[in-house]
Amino acid sequence: MDATPTVLAGIVAFHPDPAQLRRLVAAVAPGLGALAVVANSPLAPEEEASLRREAGGTPLLVLRPAGNEGVGAAYNRLLAEAEARACAFVFLLDQDSLPAPGAVAALAARWRCLAEAGERPAIVAAQPVAPGGRPLGTAAAPDPRFPDTPLRRAGFAFSSGSLVACAAARAVGPFRADFFIDAIDVEWGMRARAGGFSVWVASDVPMQHALGRGVIRLPLGLTLTDQPPLRLYTFLRNQLAMLRLPHVPRAHKARTLLLLPARIGIYLAHHRLAPEVRRAVARGLLDGLRHRLGSPERVFPPRAP
Repeated sequence: MDATPTVLAGIVAFHPDPAQLRRLVAAVAPGLGALAVVANSPLAPEEEASLRREAGGTPLLVLRPAGNEGVGAAYNRLLAEAEARACAFVFLLDQDSLPAPGAVAALAARWRCLAEAGERPAIVAAQPVAPGGRPLGTAAAPDPRFPDTPLRRAGFAFSSGSLVACAAARAVGPFRADFFIDAIDVEWGMRARAGGFSVWVASDVPMQHALGRGVIRLPLGLTLTDQPPLRLYTFLRNQLAMLRLPHVPRAHKARTLLLLPARIGIYLAHHRLAPEVRRAVARGLLDGLRHRLGSPERVFPPRAP
């Protein structure tokens, strides 16, 4: 039986590229129970009409918060909508992602395989790849129990491309809306694992995904995602906030404390101590230590169009 009618796919959009958003809707809509777009920025009527055309026979819903509520709040809206429609899963997507054809059905099949093997999967995610095809994220060996469907257990998965089980989400709790953006998927995945669930990545289900505004190339072939100042601020702030959480593993906390100074130094050097980068670092560290979360727009007010 095709599981995709029990799936609500949800796209979080904030000043998206219209053509890319239309491609994403066309790619993911076939066979779904419904498709929702959380418009964290205004969506023109003609653009909404074009998205409905791309969705074909799949119902498309546009959710319009009063303003930009952030990614965590958007995910919670999508979970609530899926529950209202009696969907079993939510397939989360960012506007900069493009899953392979049939990705949702493939992930739903992987979820069933895991459940039949006695696992409690909260998330089964596609494998994000850079535009050139390079896999993103930490590599790990596939679980040998599933030789025909390479699945690897993960501490967390990128939110975009994640098939989230609604029953697990009820048990784990909502996504952190106060994080606004950055580390929301990391925190939720670790909370799910602490609650007895598991997180998986399907290595054979690729999804194109763009991170930040490029990469900072380091020695030995290493790279670091280059983020704008607002995202650097939320990254630092939320990483420090996670140090207080009991369900975050000690190994992750130790890694954060070890690598954060190096990351900060790389960003400052790469941007030649630009004032906005220095401000993002200073305020990110200060607000993270004070546990002052919420919208970053009080630190980086939105600029007029």
